[in-house]
Amino acid sequence: MTRHTSTEQDRKMIEALRQGPISTIEAAQNLDIVQPPNTIRRLRNRGWVIRTYWTWQSTEPGRPPHRIAKYVLLQEAT
Repeated sequence: MTRHTSTEQDRKMIEALRQGPISTIEAAQNLDIVQPPNTIRRLRNRGWVIRTYWTWQSTEPGRPPHRIAKYVLLQEAT
């Protein structure tokens, strides 16, 4: 069974950010994080330096794109 605790969501987001930028759509679809901005906010409050870039991305092929956040890890918490 998959765990959906905030701690588990934080761990999954950190692992993804260490691999490279991740969008809110990618976090929701690939990491099963329903509210990625909340996860990012928690990480920032714990000292992680994460930059938000705004971009456009479709949720599915052929669908119009949405303005979404793309998160980039600049510095890990110490």
